[in-house]
Amino acid sequence: MNHLLQIKLRFASEKNRQRPGARNLRVRDHTTSEKIDALVDDLNAVLRYYRGIPKMLDKILIDVNYNDIIAKSNRVREVLKPTGSVQTNDIVVGARFSDAPAGEENHIITYYVDAATIVRTIHNLRIAQKFLKDQLSGKATHKNFNEPDCEIDYTGFELSKAQLRHIIVDCSVIDSFSVPGISAVPESDTFLLTFYQTELPLEKLMEKLKVDDARYHYSSYGKDTISVTKDFYNFLESHVPYMISMISTDFSQIRIDQITGAPTREEIDIPSPANEPVIGVIDTLFDESVYFRDWVENIDYLSDIEQSMVRDDWKNHGTEVSSIIVDGPTLNPWLDDGCGRFRVRHFGVCGDKISVPRLVRKIKEIVSRNPDIHVWNLSLGTEDEVSKNFISFDASVLDELQSQKNVLFVISGTNDEQQNRSPRLRIGSPADSLNAIVVNSVKRSGIPASYSREGTVLSFFSKPDISYYGGDYDERIVAYSPYGREDVYGTSFAAPWISRKLCYLIDIMGLPREVAKALLIDSAAGWEYKASTYLHRNTLGYGVVPINIEKLLSTDSDEIRFIVYGTSKSYKTTNYAIPIPKDEDGKYPYIARATLCYFPECTRSQGVDYTSRELSLQFGRVKTNGTIDDINDNVQDEEIAHVDERQSRKDFRKWENTKFISKVLKRGNRPAKAYEERLWGIAITSKERLASRTMHGLNFGAVVTLREINGINRIQDFIRACTLRGWIVNELDIQQKLELYNANQEEIQFE
Repeated sequence: MNHLLQIKLRFASEKNRQRPGARNLRVRDHTTSEKIDALVDDLNAVLRYYRGIPKMLDKILIDVNYNDIIAKSNRVREVLKPTGSVQTNDIVVGARFSDAPAGEENHIITYYVDAATIVRTIHNLRIAQKFLKDQLSGKATHKNFNEPDCEIDYTGFELSKAQLRHIIVDCSVIDSFSVPGISAVPESDTFLLTFYQTELPLEKLMEKLKVDDARYHYSSYGKDTISVTKDFYNFLESHVPYMISMISTDFSQIRIDQITGAPTREEIDIPSPANEPVIGVIDTLFDESVYFRDWVENIDYLSDIEQSMVRDDWKNHGTEVSSIIVDGPTLNPWLDDGCGRFRVRHFGVCGDKISVPRLVRKIKEIVSRNPDIHVWNLSLGTEDEVSKNFISFDASVLDELQSQKNVLFVISGTNDEQQNRSPRLRIGSPADSLNAIVVNSVKRSGIPASYSREGTVLSFFSKPDISYYGGDYDERIVAYSPYGREDVYGTSFAAPWISRKLCYLIDIMGLPREVAKALLIDSAAGWEYKASTYLHRNTLGYGVVPINIEKLLSTDSDEIRFIVYGTSKSYKTTNYAIPIPKDEDGKYPYIARATLCYFPECTRSQGVDYTSRELSLQFGRVKTNGTIDDINDNVQDEEIAHVDERQSRKDFRKWENTKFISKVLKRGNRPAKAYEERLWGIAITSKERLASRTMHGLNFGAVVTLREINGINRIQDFIRACTLRGWIVNELDIQQKLELYNANQEEIQFE
């Protein structure tokens, strides 16, 4: 076996030297004078709608229904463009997908624009229509604007050449304009409503609507979200339907993931806790009579009213979850992960259910007051499916916490309790948190548990992330409840095992959370993901994590596996000099895979365009021209590339905050040629979605694995070559790290 290597690479920063050429229609697109007629009719209909209702806003909310999944660079520029220096992309207030079968969805993007701009847009569209008729016989295609061959007279049309071309290109990607509205309303008695962000505060909106406080009660959560009853929702929907951006139920129903026989109460021998790391648990209450009570710092995070309503059965679920974190291998010897025991700081936040806003408020307070805890276990979730068009309120708060603080949430993938599971339910919130690790459950054989729910999130993002052993109806695992040993099943009991592994990697092995997450996902995916697991990714995620922690921290003798950690501070973060050993023929006898993880800022109000920053990964041999021959053929960031947004998302997981790329392990893998004396390289390319740049670094962690196709162990050659370049290479030895951790935890008494 070879140790996992930790390499401190020296990364270089590169600016974006690409300069976009003249804008043109895509090859398959066209714009006709009839199309412009239809768009003008749509805009006039939008204006008539707003003239016919009481004025609530200074401007107008309008949907642009695109005919594809559209990249930021291909969104409208001249159509709906405000006056002055403001760009059209600056007035986007929401984005969602059309109601179409999976894989056929198109963007619907909501803009907040003044009426005068719409009137001016109609006027400019008529000018562009005249230009089309006079110069292009009523139809423009990609060939018409091919520079420098095209010869078109742009004079005499009031608008500049650039304006005319922008309008015609804009029209080629628009299907229609419309007034925003909610298409699907969940079954519930209470809702969370989120409004589009405008200049109008919610309290002022209620004043304008003359809301009767005695009849309609609501609670505000932030500047754009309120909790309302069904009656109040019906009132708002009848008066300002165009202002409602998102709607969801506001209760998080906790599933007690178990069916048991008679529990077995016994006192199991357990030593006293010492300096073991601490995992945070946010769950139902904890029972302090159990045998492992000394390992748990119990905090009932309840209001006085909640405390007065406490029942004994409110302690079952939380106690069982903590039992796995503290002493899971004792209760389930076949799941002994080699991680030992962990202490728990247990926050009992509820009984059998809690409203989402109340849960969110408690989580934010708990995490802020406990900065020493890096891994948080959250085995709570809703019965309702997550939306296809926006991230749930609770998941968005978890994503915000993880982008701002050095914490990582492990969340259960929620259970499908339907009698007939065809089709499977989508996961429930907060399992749509993109920055968290979401865990589904498998049986001992590795197949999905019968109650598994499935992703994706926002019709695109991969959730769950991974799977682990959580039992099933006929094959349960053991947890410890206030009544003793219990046979349980559910994603609630798969997640704590992953929390144990992450805490071991972060707090004992000393790995950054970005690297720990990448290592966990990479170990689950292995060489099988592209060959088989990919077909079941909606339920398994990237695969089942190996049981023993050594499987994550070591590799076979014919593999070189190393981790790198860095910060993206510019357009590109690169290293083109990774000295992968060659064979006797001067070739590279390997197949390779790599996993990248980072924690981007996210913007819930942007709907399906949720992640604000994208890191694209390339890894492979450096070609003669200095570019990387990527193992995933990722060419989306190259100047000559013509890859549309839909293909970039499908093939290269654009905007996904986990990137996994891999060659397929198969018989007949052959050595790859070397490009002269070039080595291997890694490139991280950063792109931002919003017009306002974040202007700060974004940390990332990557795991790279190279498998020698002839079975030869070349790791010492690799270590030697890296050392000769002056790089620091550490072999991650578990025993040494344990000794170092224990030494660091010792209390020194001064005489």
